[in-house]
Amino acid sequence: MADLKISELTALLGAAAADTDVLAVVDVSATTTKKISLTELVEYIVAGAVFSGAVSALSPTTDFSDADNILNNAVFN
Repeated sequence: MADLKISELTALLGAAAADTDVLAVVDVSATTTKKISLTELVEYIVAGAVFSGAVSALSPTTDFSDADNILNNAVFN
């Protein structure tokens, strides 16, 4: 599959995704393509001050301190 463009690859639907699955990322500071696992991506998003600030502004009384709470509150509340 090395001869396929990323846009030509088969889609991985959310229900089939595993924490250890990886995404391709272009590191513009190093001008190289790297990989990131879904777990690492979620950790980056959760730890990001911009995301935390936006969530706090929308729901200051809800605990969004970890990925499980974010998912539970976003999906079930």
